[in-house]
Amino acid sequence: MNKSADDERDEQREERPSAPTPTGGQAARGSGGGSALHLYKPGQGPYVRWGSAIAGGILALGVANVCYEWLADQAEWVQLFVPVLLLLVMAYGLFWLFGRYHAVVDFMVATEGEMKKVNWSSRREVLGATKVVIISVLALGILLTIVDILFIFWFETIGVLRTGGLSQLFKTQ
Repeated sequence: MNKSADDERDEQREERPSAPTPTGGQAARGSGGGSALHLYKPGQGPYVRWGSAIAGGILALGVANVCYEWLADQAEWVQLFVPVLLLLVMAYGLFWLFGRYHAVVDFMVATEGEMKKVNWSSRREVLGATKVVIISVLALGILLTIVDILFIFWFETIGVLRTGGLSQLFKTQ
């Protein structure tokens, strides 16, 4: 019985072992390896990655500032050392998250790829749509005001509403 090419490829995938690690375990495929500062997929998705890293850096600076203010009654070296250490830990955490963590990096690369496919409206289209919305809202507001006045008139005429709202609305002096 002959095996199809797909069956042979499936068997080869199942038989192929992962590379052993120095501790004797098996390394996950595509683990990146290299130094602690190695980027996963360098050059891919740079705008999303840098934008996210800058936003995270701003948040990290805010957290370090709050920590600095909380430690105002401590010794000066403690007040400086703890926030700086916290900032360094958060900076490496951001680097790891946006530079090495495969799931996040893959998501950001895919996000940037999808954003390149977006058909962005021109300025002329946006202004035209904005004018349509403003005119529609004003027309609807005027229409609802007229309907509201008609309802007030009708309910005062049949005696359900006795507020004198219509006479106050069209009061002449």
